[in-house]
Amino acid sequence: MYLSCGVIPSLHVYLSGHRGKGKSMKGLLCVYYGALCSIVFAQTGVQLYEAGRKAHVQEDWHAAIEFYQEALKKNASYNLAYRGLAECFYALGEYDQALHHVRKAQKLMAQDLSLEKLCAFSLVGQGELDQARSLFEEILARYPNDVDARFGLAEIEVSKGRLSSARLLYQAALERQAENRKALLSLALISYEAGHYPRALTYVERALQYHGDNAQVHFFAAYLATLRAHYEDAERYLERALHIKSAYPRARALLSAVLYARGAYERAVAQCDQRIRADRTQVDAWYVKTLSLLKLGKHTEALATAKVGLTVDPRDDLMRILLEEIAIVHLEYEDEYRMQLARFHTQKADGFARRNMSRQALDEYRRALKVYPYDGAAREAYARLLLRFGYPERSLEQLKFLQSIGKSSARINDAVEAYEKTHARSIKNRWRVDALYLDKAHLSISLFYHPDPANALHPEAERFFLTQVQDSFAYNRRLKVTGYSARSHSYREAFRTAREAGDDYFALITMQEHGQDLRVRLELYVASTGSRAHTFDAYRSGNDRYQSVLRRIMQMLNDRLPIMGTVVRRHQSEAVIDLGTQDAELQGKSLEVVKRRAVSVLKEGVGLAYRREDVLGHFTVTKVSEDMSEGVLRRVGYYDHISVGDAVICEPRLPDSSATTSDTFVHDGAMGMLLALLRSIR
Repeated sequence: MYLSCGVIPSLHVYLSGHRGKGKSMKGLLCVYYGALCSIVFAQTGVQLYEAGRKAHVQEDWHAAIEFYQEALKKNASYNLAYRGLAECFYALGEYDQALHHVRKAQKLMAQDLSLEKLCAFSLVGQGELDQARSLFEEILARYPNDVDARFGLAEIEVSKGRLSSARLLYQAALERQAENRKALLSLALISYEAGHYPRALTYVERALQYHGDNAQVHFFAAYLATLRAHYEDAERYLERALHIKSAYPRARALLSAVLYARGAYERAVAQCDQRIRADRTQVDAWYVKTLSLLKLGKHTEALATAKVGLTVDPRDDLMRILLEEIAIVHLEYEDEYRMQLARFHTQKADGFARRNMSRQALDEYRRALKVYPYDGAAREAYARLLLRFGYPERSLEQLKFLQSIGKSSARINDAVEAYEKTHARSIKNRWRVDALYLDKAHLSISLFYHPDPANALHPEAERFFLTQVQDSFAYNRRLKVTGYSARSHSYREAFRTAREAGDDYFALITMQEHGQDLRVRLELYVASTGSRAHTFDAYRSGNDRYQSVLRRIMQMLNDRLPIMGTVVRRHQSEAVIDLGTQDAELQGKSLEVVKRRAVSVLKEGVGLAYRREDVLGHFTVTKVSEDMSEGVLRRVGYYDHISVGDAVICEPRLPDSSATTSDTFVHDGAMGMLLALLRSIR
């Protein structure tokens, strides 16, 4: 509450001269406390509403909501307070609450045009597009020149992915109001999304010409400049925006990211410190400060900063990943803090396991053991889970590791002994092949990332996503994966690096993040030609979105990549190949055997290429283990040319008509990010 009196200072002065007066002192305290309360509660509904409007204008939505609610306690029929609440909840993206308060206001202010429009906009936010369209069209029938109704119809078109139609509606609004700020900035954003940067720049320049004294215009000019990595221009626009409006958190956040991208790490730290002083709960400020300190070589200070950042928001996945990566690189294996960090993933994995979400549990145990490899309980639980998946040899490896570091038990020793007796006649023992030393990686992929320069929340999030993808691939032995996480790469740099390394494919990871929304794209290219093989898109929103997107991308990629093995051993018509249950469903299948070095990846698309005359025979699987399969060979033609080292093709995959694999709601997510930007224009 706002207090316009000197009660508290007066009380302090009075008490300083009356210490130790016993009961009389308590009585005086009660009197002054009562006076203080009477002043607070003496504010009228109008005064509370005015305080709310002041916070509203400053875009302090939460404070404004509190004042409006207090005003309604004074006067339950205060229509302006209901309108203010609706506008604030709309700005926060709480469209159901916005609609609730709009309808309350409409009961008190029937036929109010602004409330009708706010109702329709809230319906768009809730996805009730047909109902919203009807309302906007009714408004236009009564008021043909209403630009807000056209903005609403444009948002509906954007929601459906029809950017050309949306652009026409914004242009129609601009024809009626040639200097309309929202129309100009919206057209700039839509033009950029559609790939027309020169057109976007034209609209921005017009907005700056007409509204050069508006901080938001400079912010969006900086945002578009940042997307093009024009950091000097972006910094200039942001400095101007902050000169016009010093309390502009979004502009200061973007400025921190721009300074980091420019390599001005000391200045980025200073900006982050300024943001933290204003509001310690801004976790992205702690994140960017940590990154900047790492670049400055201040690892101890970076670790301390990241620790605080994670306490500010323990749900921030990127803040946690950043802290864990610092701990992995700069702390000893047995450091107690690494054990504390790993406990988060262990507890999460235990919860997934109890709910029979085994795949998620597997991922969390793996992350826990990456952070702290000596967690005996986590490794034993991980071994049990591997056994449940049907991977006894992998499970045995984990138990033997526990024995090697002195964290075994009678139960573990008995399990190891029992497994070794049970599998005395396993494929590896019969053929005397140690699967641990098999070179199963017959396809190679280089991983690169290209950052979203306008991501003020988590700059370089793509780099950490790349390391997570690389860690996940470490458990897929049929692929050789090399991650280039030291710096970002353009397509040209990635192509040259992968081609010179002799890899089969290279992948470029990009990311878009806005609030709670996350979209990740992995574009796979053929390293020999540079042609696009396939694009994988995934979108998630809310908590745990990074791990969820990671799992989805990995699933799509593994499902798409071709599967190839080799003949490892042969005795007459019997043979062993280096494909097992870890790689594919093989039991009873007949696989083609192709002359060694005669198989290559397709020059375009995802798949394998070889000539029919290079097919030497077929291999029929009779017995399967985790990494190897046993079976019978059948030659093609009169002579038997099959030998150890020849390729075995499992379901050769040819490119289909689709060049992209994505979630069904990726498109909606991408449009949702654009909509959020459009709605933020005021």
